[in-house]
Amino acid sequence: MTYASSVPRDPEPGSSLPRSGEMQVGTPEAGVGEAGVGEAGGGQRAGRLRPEERRTQILQAARRVLEADPHREPSVEVVAAEAGVSPALLFHYFGSKKKFQYAVIEAAAAEVMLRTAPDLSLPPDEQLRSGIRAFVRAVLEAPQLYRATLLMSAAGDPEVRALHSELRQVFSRWVIAAVAQRGIEVTPLVELACYGWQGYVEQTLLTWIDSPTVSPAELEHLCEHSLDAILSTARPD
Repeated sequence: MTYASSVPRDPEPGSSLPRSGEMQVGTPEAGVGEAGVGEAGGGQRAGRLRPEERRTQILQAARRVLEADPHREPSVEVVAAEAGVSPALLFHYFGSKKKFQYAVIEAAAAEVMLRTAPDLSLPPDEQLRSGIRAFVRAVLEAPQLYRATLLMSAAGDPEVRALHSELRQVFSRWVIAAVAQRGIEVTPLVELACYGWQGYVEQTLLTWIDSPTVSPAELEHLCEHSLDAILSTARPD
């Protein structure tokens, strides 16, 4: 039996941009629309936006596509249609498919870091547990994007590897700090165990994405409680 990654999603802050079909139609963007690049798939022209606004609009469209079908990597054509622009206009702003993919990964990584930041209003134990759950849920909302990030990093893509390393460092520092707040002495062995646990979680999530044989709730429980199991091996007898 396999499980879909249907998990509760936090509301997306500021996601009030109009969807394709609801966009205001206006003058084509200077230097782009005159050549027909700004035309959407249905013959509609994209409204005039500043370059950074257009990039944000396209990335938010990519996010909606991911949420609608999280087990497929979004194609340029599908994202462009969702944003109400042509694939050519998308390439105009991102340069290539690889650069567009990196921008989507970068935006998702920023959201993960924001969502897993410790809630200082909670007790230390709950801070740690809620952060781990938030991380797992963020991955399950866009599993193929997470999979692509890990595989591109492992393949040596320098930009994705740097981004992945930064994400791991931020998350690891937060986990180690939360462990210390629980009254556990952070020895070199405990610190090493925390880094090792993060590698374990990554491989566990990657395996589940390829073969979801347990429920998302069981997956969350496994990732959450495995940290204590690993830490128990790093404490003195």
